[in-house]
Amino acid sequence: MVHLELKKISKSFRNVRALDSISLEIKDEEYFIILGPTGAGKTTLLKIIAGLLKPDSGKILFDSKDVTKKTAGERDIGFMFENYALFPHMNIVENISYSGRVHARDSTLTQTLVDQVLMMTLLTGRNDALPEELSGGMKQRVALCRSLLNLEQTRLLILDEPLKALDAGLRMNLRKELQLMAKSKELELTVVHVTNDEQEAMMVADRIAVINQGTLAQVGTPYEIYYQPKNLFVANFMSEINYFDGICMKNEKPLWDIYSKSKQGDKFFAQIQEDMVPMPINIGVKEIFAGYLRESLYNEIQQNDKVLLVVRANQMKIRLGNRINEKKNALLGKIVRRKFMGVFYRFEILIKVNKKEKIIVVTRPATYEIYNSFLENSEVTIYFPKELGIVFKHLGDEVIKEVLKLE
Repeated sequence: MVHLELKKISKSFRNVRALDSISLEIKDEEYFIILGPTGAGKTTLLKIIAGLLKPDSGKILFDSKDVTKKTAGERDIGFMFENYALFPHMNIVENISYSGRVHARDSTLTQTLVDQVLMMTLLTGRNDALPEELSGGMKQRVALCRSLLNLEQTRLLILDEPLKALDAGLRMNLRKELQLMAKSKELELTVVHVTNDEQEAMMVADRIAVINQGTLAQVGTPYEIYYQPKNLFVANFMSEINYFDGICMKNEKPLWDIYSKSKQGDKFFAQIQEDMVPMPINIGVKEIFAGYLRESLYNEIQQNDKVLLVVRANQMKIRLGNRINEKKNALLGKIVRRKFMGVFYRFEILIKVNKKEKIIVVTRPATYEIYNSFLENSEVTIYFPKELGIVFKHLGDEVIKEVLKLE
């Protein structure tokens, strides 16, 4: 086990600031995900933790001991490289069992562990194969197995995109297997796992750190990152979103009760209502809309300030026909495009707000009703529960375009 602390880690390459004062605490036996887009600084941070790069400033502590100046070999960690870094002259078993020989581990124990990880990663039967004889996905699995066996003292496992090149089915299975292995009584690992796949992060993480352009955007549980994003970048990175420009109407009384509590038994909405507060918002249509935000941010935003109302595409609901009078946070629109995506349909809905046309994306589970009835050119009502509307301060049109990669 290891308790890991990073204190104001910064790193530059020539004139490029790769990491800017990153501070993190990763607890004993925690499965910790570092999540962010390509080029965010994730791998640079991992290499600094592992001792493969030296930070320009800041400290790295293992169990309160400063290891900033220690080499990678002195830190005794398991590290899986993104490019695999297998020994080309060694077969699969020799690569995987390498650390056992270096640390003079009991050969019987090493073989038992090798057999276990080979079975977990579906590599059984390829023991004598050399790296040049393997596919990219198989090389990745060998590298993963080798990192799992290099855990002699600190019990710290560092994974750089460990499942990136794998087939979808195997990737899904290994996500859960990795988590179970890390949490097992035999290993009790602390894991730092880098990925740019938000679904992978949500599935395995105890906590997630979202990094963007070398800075720390947010740290929290999967629930906090998804339902309480601290900024527009985090909200957008976790799933496809819709956004509406709005005006804060906190001093006005809406015609509908935005403060009503969730129905009995709806513990999920009740939790949102406990953690945050609702705000009435004018988005440029007849009815006032509402979304939720942290109380501290609610107090910062004043009457008539510009705000941004964000709703995830998978949290929008859709009904045939004009049902505006029956629903809250509702808009009338027309399906201009629908696309079958396997387990769900993706709809593009043309609406009008502030006298301007706008495309809203809605994703719904693929059912017979959706397939048969929700056709292109159909008139539909789209709406969302107030608890699932996320409110931010308005950042300005240019900043929003940059964050959302809009033209």
